[in-house]
Amino acid sequence: MKSLIATLLLVPALAAAEQPHDFAYGIPLQTSGQDALQELELPRAVYEGVVHPDLADLRVFNGAGEVVAHAFRPRVTTTKEKARPLAVTLFPIRTDASTGVEGVELRLEQRGDRTVVDLRTREGRPAGDAKLVGYLADARALDKPIRAITLELPAGADQVFTRVTIEASDDLRQWTQLASGAPVVRLSSGGSRLEQLRIEVPARRAKYLRVSWPGRTGALGLAGLAVEPGDSAVAAPRQWKTMTSVPAKNKTGEYEFDFGGLFPVDRLRVALPQQNTVASLELLARSKPADPWRHVTTATVYRLVRDGDELTSADIEVGPTSDRYWLARVDQRGGGIGGGPLGLGVGWMPHRLVFALRGAGPFRLAYGSRDAKSTAFPIVTLVPGYKSEEELELGRGATAPRLVIGGARAAADPQRLGGDAVTRERIDWKRWTLWASLVLGVAVLGWMALRLGRQMSRPA
Repeated sequence: MKSLIATLLLVPALAAAEQPHDFAYGIPLQTSGQDALQELELPRAVYEGVVHPDLADLRVFNGAGEVVAHAFRPRVTTTKEKARPLAVTLFPIRTDASTGVEGVELRLEQRGDRTVVDLRTREGRPAGDAKLVGYLADARALDKPIRAITLELPAGADQVFTRVTIEASDDLRQWTQLASGAPVVRLSSGGSRLEQLRIEVPARRAKYLRVSWPGRTGALGLAGLAVEPGDSAVAAPRQWKTMTSVPAKNKTGEYEFDFGGLFPVDRLRVALPQQNTVASLELLARSKPADPWRHVTTATVYRLVRDGDELTSADIEVGPTSDRYWLARVDQRGGGIGGGPLGLGVGWMPHRLVFALRGAGPFRLAYGSRDAKSTAFPIVTLVPGYKSEEELELGRGATAPRLVIGGARAAADPQRLGGDAVTRERIDWKRWTLWASLVLGVAVLGWMALRLGRQMSRPA
């Protein structure tokens, strides 16, 4: 808490002379509750008005026109999606062969709307049904790698302690062992139950699973089986802005785009003008119209139609860049993209701004200044006890209070404060005066040298 107090006291010293009119635009903010810290997801208008790509020209003012402390939370570009377990169909494997499941050949047959398993010995004879030696699980409905398997025991099975082997296959012929000697436990005593029915396995895609208990005389009866896919990384939703191209002058196959802002772009989306088009292109960017173009990436894009459905190329991942101007160079082999304008969309993860609710409202977000320097604190400085995105705590004890960050949002559209005048580069009069003084000094020295030379050349 002491670090937070020191931070709040230090901010006015860093930006003591700054006022809201020193910035081009402002957005009124609506805060939630009286939480000491508030979080705001930056709207698109901020990126269209800032001057510095690192958001150095961004401030939060309270109702008295005072700057308050702010920091940026790390942006989460991907999230983990936890899939639900999927119950699969079980087929018991029975045989009178002494080799157990290894001596049984399995084959699935589709008979009408039913799936039937055909069991035969290695010699091709139908397998007997005297002894239960295992189970076959049909996991074809799952299109993700299997991370764990959960067994379901029949009702009344309260004294179970055994070990099983889990195998995987895609053709019912070649089997790969996933787990060997995995314990299966359900013990009841005095109203209490000890249970271990979940078996973790190395992540692997498999169409079929085989559960058995080699070398064990007691059969394990199962009422069901569920497969659990592993967590998958899902790209977090982006904000998007799409523009229509302007053909470059006297340059066939080149299309220019001006996105009018400094967006932290990490995704690109190309929109082709005509269906059934495949094109190879190079994407370049620059921050100013006078700068040279910088290569960003190359990609093959398409827009195809089949059976009435349109299939388009996936979004293009690129390294984060805040360049405003973009250029697409289309390979003209195969006719390029045909007639019509090319579309390009840029996607980005908006910054999450955390600021201190110091002083009275209303609070306002101001941005857009050529002369502003960054006053953002590290998130670990502004948020006491910050550890990670999942842990925002005050203190380390188990009973320590949890720090709650309120949610702020834009209360109105952007308003003009200082206008475009504060975003334009100012004339550096000191620099030009210095250069003028130097040039004048050189001219005076030259004139004096010339005059002295003439005097020395005259006869005595």
